[in-house]
Amino acid sequence: MVSFISTEMVVTITMIVFFLSHAISSPSSLSSDEGEALCRTGWWDSISPDCTWPNISCNKAGSVTKIFIFGSDKELGELSKLKFSSFPNLVQLCLYNCGLNGSIPHQIGTLTHLTSLILDYNNLTSELPLSLANLTWLETLSLYSNRLHGSVPPNIGKMKNLTYLDLRISHLSEIGHLTKLKLLYVDDNQINGSIPLEIGHLENVDTISLNNDNLTGFIPSSLGSLTNLTYLDFRGNQINVIT
Repeated sequence: MVSFISTEMVVTITMIVFFLSHAISSPSSLSSDEGEALCRTGWWDSISPDCTWPNISCNKAGSVTKIFIFGSDKELGELSKLKFSSFPNLVQLCLYNCGLNGSIPHQIGTLTHLTSLILDYNNLTSELPLSLANLTWLETLSLYSNRLHGSVPPNIGKMKNLTYLDLRISHLSEIGHLTKLKLLYVDDNQINGSIPLEIGHLENVDTISLNNDNLTGFIPSSLGSLTNLTYLDFRGNQINVIT
C-alpha cells in the first residue's frame, strides 16, 4: 500500500507533541540569557519572559527546549534576530508560515542538540549554510516553499539521524550518505541532469518525490534495491525506462 506523509502532517504532529509537553513540563522560571534573547527578537508582545510564554517550552532547569510558531499575525523578519547561541538545549525549532526573510544564518550550526528544524512557507533566500551539517542529531529538516537555491551542504552526510528531508534546492550531492532517511521531498527545483545514483543508497527510504525537477535520462537500476520504497514520484520530468 502506498503511504504519503505531507509536510503539513509532520507539522501537525509536531504541534500536538509540543503543546502536550508544554502543558505538562514547563516551569515558570526562565534562564535570563535565553529570556533576553527571546525579547530581542520582538516576536513576543510581553517584555517579561518566562516559561509560560506561548510558543515555547522549557526543561525543568528553565532552559528553552522548543520554539514553535505556526503562522503569525506579524511578519517575524530575519531569522538572525534569534541568537542561536543563547539556546544550548533547543531540540525543536519550528517557525512555520511566519513571514521570515533573509538567509539562514550560519550560526544555526550552534544548535547541536536540534532534532527538528521546520521553516516552511517563508521567504528565506540564498544558499543553505555549510554549518547545517553540524546538526548531527537532526531527524527532521523541512524548508519547503522558500526561495532557497544552491546545493545540499557537502557534509550533510554527517546527519546520520535524518529521517525526513524536504528541500527546494538545485543539487543533490551527498544525499546517498543519509542512510536513515525515510522521506525525501525535493520538488519544483532546477536540478537538471539525471537522477543521482546516490539515491539508490537510501536503504531505509519509503517515500521519494522529485516532481518538476527538469530531470532527464533513465531511472537507475539501483532503485530496485530500495526494498522499503512504497511511494515514488517523478512527475514533470523527462524520465525514460529503467536501465
